[in-house]
Amino acid sequence: MSVDGLILAAFLAACAALGLWGARLRKEGLADYALAGRGLTVWAFVVLLVPAFYGGVLGVGEFSCRHGLCEWTVLALPYYVFAVLYAVFLVPRMRRVEGLTIPDHLGQSYGKLAALWGAFLVFILACPADGALMGGTLMSYVLGIPRSWAMALTLLVAFGLLRRGGLRSELWAGTLQFLFMFGGFVLLVAAVISRAAWKPALSGLPRGFLSLGGDLSWRQLAAWWLIALWTFVDPTLHQRVLAAESVRSARRGLLISVLFWAFFDLMTVSAGVLSRALFPAIRDPLWAYPTLAAAYLPSILRGLFYCGLLASILASTQAKALISSLSLGKDLVGSIQGGDERALELLARRSFLIVGVAAWWLASRVPSVVMLWYGLGSAVIPAMGLLLLGAYAPRFRVPERWAVFASASGFVISGGWAAAQYFYAFNPWGLDPLLPGLLAAGGLWGAGLFSRRAVR
Repeated sequence: MSVDGLILAAFLAACAALGLWGARLRKEGLADYALAGRGLTVWAFVVLLVPAFYGGVLGVGEFSCRHGLCEWTVLALPYYVFAVLYAVFLVPRMRRVEGLTIPDHLGQSYGKLAALWGAFLVFILACPADGALMGGTLMSYVLGIPRSWAMALTLLVAFGLLRRGGLRSELWAGTLQFLFMFGGFVLLVAAVISRAAWKPALSGLPRGFLSLGGDLSWRQLAAWWLIALWTFVDPTLHQRVLAAESVRSARRGLLISVLFWAFFDLMTVSAGVLSRALFPAIRDPLWAYPTLAAAYLPSILRGLFYCGLLASILASTQAKALISSLSLGKDLVGSIQGGDERALELLARRSFLIVGVAAWWLASRVPSVVMLWYGLGSAVIPAMGLLLLGAYAPRFRVPERWAVFASASGFVISGGWAAAQYFYAFNPWGLDPLLPGLLAAGGLWGAGLFSRRAVR
């Protein structure tokens, strides 16, 4: 094994050790497993949220290598805006509703049918396929093993960290991941700027590559801003808010996280643009950052940078895996089967296997991080957005059957549209897949509001 591989293996072992240590500190009860006892301080909130919510780091490299500075316009700025709105308006409303998960909140607001449907949606949305693909790509590059094996290894490490300790294990491993995530990119960007003839190379970039609009049409830009509505339905963000020790801690933690994301975006988009400028014939944009590191970092520092890449990927994979398993085991199967807290936790832990197989299969079928985001977001955002709006703003709530019907319609229409576009290049009227699902769900939701007022 190379020096880089040994360093990466040591990092994985350290994350696993910290995860096991966190498992020793956990307390009894499902609330501790899912939310670390609702005791996250501001710093713990930031450490858990920043790398997990940003986990698509290789996808950012893929996008910035393809399209340039407009990565900031579509994959950074809208998330800052929506995260601030989330902190101001949603956080206090969420904390007033009882429950540990999104399906719990839907059950409180609508009923059991909505809770079961919501559990299915969260299981899909939190599926860690993007993390499996990115981790597999990176470890395949460093360790020289097939990507399919490396994807399985990524999922095994993430699941092994979480299975016993839940969110407490994630917190302990996440602290190390947070430090490596930032340290790795500081090393890379500093090394490239100090050593490479990067200024002349920028002149060879495609036209518009250094503009904020890039080569995307206004409709594509608008579509990515719609995709950024993911922020409002993101189960990772939802879980962290519920796990905070207070509304104030959650709000402050989220606003501080935006500042960390902005600094990290500055480094990642710079590295993506530099990679395209210095290696214009790069074979696969997913390799943008590893290619740059291989050329400009010496062996040990390169290994540390790979650890930084893997840190963000692993943090996101862990977070999604835990939430997806809770949704499948506790909220879906557990709600049907019944049982006490211990039985529900056991169901969640057993669900890791199903989540892992689903993530591996989806990453194998759609080997593009950007397309995974686009497809899953297009399917689930129309389905989940209005459900959560009604849950936290009662004036917009409709009867349960209307809510589920509207949500399911949005999911089927947008999900089918996205699948047809990706697999068969079929896109009627050139519409973004998100739009018809939003229109269908919104129309039915409006009808539900009208029926509720008519009954009154």
